[in-house]
Amino acid sequence: MRSIYAKAGEEHRPIKDVVNETLEAGLDRFSGKRDLWECPTHELGGGRFDYTKAWELVDGMEADAVAEKLELRK
Repeated sequence: MRSIYAKAGEEHRPIKDVVNETLEAGLDRFSGKRDLWECPTHELGGGRFDYTKAWELVDGMEADAVAEKLELRK
């Protein structure tokens, strides 16, 4: 951690960026390639946040996951 803090200070960069860069470099050493993964986002409605819509989305995603697992058992 000391070297990460030092590098961030020397380069005037956020610690988060230095940590991510270091992790990516380490992973590249082992895999030889880097698969980019993107976290999916979902529209939950405009304006104020409505938890009802979020919970409906979570329920749907859980139902899909259960159905997929049951299908794999066949």
